[in-house]
Amino acid sequence: MTFSATLPDRLRSLLRRPLSVAWRRFLALSLALSAVVTFFWPDVGHPTLVASRDLQAGAALSAADLRLVTLPSPVAGTFRNSTDLVGRPLASPARAGVPLTDVDLATTAPDQASAAVQLADQALAAVVRPGARVDVISQSGEVLAENAAIRETQGQVVVLTLPRLNATRIAAMSLDQALAVTLR
Repeated sequence: MTFSATLPDRLRSLLRRPLSVAWRRFLALSLALSAVVTFFWPDVGHPTLVASRDLQAGAALSAADLRLVTLPSPVAGTFRNSTDLVGRPLASPARAGVPLTDVDLATTAPDQASAAVQLADQALAAVVRPGARVDVISQSGEVLAENAAIRETQGQVVVLTLPRLNATRIAAMSLDQALAVTLR
């Protein structure tokens, strides 16, 4: 009887033999144990950015205002990367240790403001959609603002986001008269 000296030949000869009952039981038990351990393995958590201190509304976030923590379950709308939040203003105050979500962020820049405007044309109010860009025109034909973003619509009233100076003027004029918009 001769033995092969090469490793591949030895492996082939071992694989040709049928597995014993003991080996089959050992493999089945190992697979079952692996499945149980994987099923009950604890969740390592969900990294989430929280406020490192109490923050005021309107404050632009800096890296020092943020801290990464691990929560046991995910929170909808949270952030994992601080670059997504740095420089963005808060819409409302935030307590230290509370996760920051997309709802907590202001949708306008610090030099922007929103103003509600009643449109003169009811049919146009049904056409405009949030996110669209419009120019605002007075009844005398004067252009009050250019490239204003529509934030939301409610019937004949449209909320526009535009530079703060224009927003103040448009809000004051809309008290006396309905305004028109042209779609861009």
